[in-house]
Order: sequence, then structure tokens, then C-alpha cells
Amino acid sequence: MTNSTLITSSVNQVILTSEEHGCAYTMDSEGTLLYTPMLQGGGIETMDWSEVDHMAMLGEEESIQREITHIEQQLITLMKAMGWYYQS
Repeated sequence: MTNSTLITSSVNQVILTSEEHGCAYTMDSEGTLLYTPMLQGGGIETMDWSEVDHMAMLGEEESIQREITHIEQQLITLMKAMGWYYQS
């Protein structure tokens, strides 16, 4: 598993970065996993998120699928701890 960096912003957003994948991940209020590419130097564009396509992930290596699942679970845990994630 890659090391992830936790970033929080003033817009109630938890962001985890993955240098191995070259992108950052977050979740919206409905639990949709989103990503954005990391810029050179490690910065990210916080206004340009795309939904992770889980169906397309099926064609990726198993290690990448596991890492995405791990990141998703980390985000859920962090967002629950902050009161920003609710499961029905």
C-alpha cells in the first residue's frame, strides 16, 4: 500500500493523496469517491474532481484495485470521525 497524506480544507473536505497513483482522492457528501491529478511539486486542483469509475477499475491490476479500496475505506473512516459521512 502506498503512503497517503491527509489534507483538510475549509470546505469540509478530506483529501488523501497517493504519490504512487499521482492523484488525490476525496468523497462527496453522498459517498462518491472522486479523484484529481496531482500537479508537479505535489499540489492539487481542488475544483476539478472526477468520479472514480469502479467498472473501469476491474481492468486494472489487483494491487491498484486494493489500493483504491483502501483509500476509500480510509476516507469513510475519517469522514465518519468528523461527522461528515452518514450511511443509511
